[in-house]
Amino acid sequence: MKKILFILIGMLVMIPTIASAHTEITSSNPASGQVVKEDLKEIVITYEGKIESLSTMNLVKDGQEIPLVSVTPKDNQLIGTLSSPLENGAYTVQWSIAGEDGHPLKGEFPFTVQKEVKQEQTETKTPVTTKKEETKKDNTQQEQTNKETTASSINFKTIITVAIAAILVIGLFLLFRKNR
Repeated sequence: MKKILFILIGMLVMIPTIASAHTEITSSNPASGQVVKEDLKEIVITYEGKIESLSTMNLVKDGQEIPLVSVTPKDNQLIGTLSSPLENGAYTVQWSIAGEDGHPLKGEFPFTVQKEVKQEQTETKTPVTTKKEETKKDNTQQEQTNKETTASSINFKTIITVAIAAILVIGLFLLFRKNR
């Protein structure tokens, strides 16, 4: 009887942990905090799991919503298509999804558009190689941000899994120790 009780208690402890595993962002373009120096055609958010068709996003600048041509959920991505190039400034992407488990989730992340302003012909233009180097640096920063986000998500899940396993092992040890 004690063994059955212990197994039921263990299952009750594990079920909420499994059910709370919500779909999280794995990457986005632009990334959170990224400085965009070129025209964007779309905003893409990639999640860990599949998202439902009611998922949506909004783009906001200075408290004003910037209209998107379309917002399309596709498998584990939410894609927002822009109607025109964005002006320089700070933007916030506000997203709302329904994950595979049916839980509604909301979030937001900022990014900045800082395109080079065209200068008069009398001034010297920046060499093309410098722009390529800047783009490469921005891409490296975005990859690093995505890796850090994924690593922290994996670490949290690993800690919870190890803690549950340790509790179950200790419980089994104590249960069989009393029977001797």
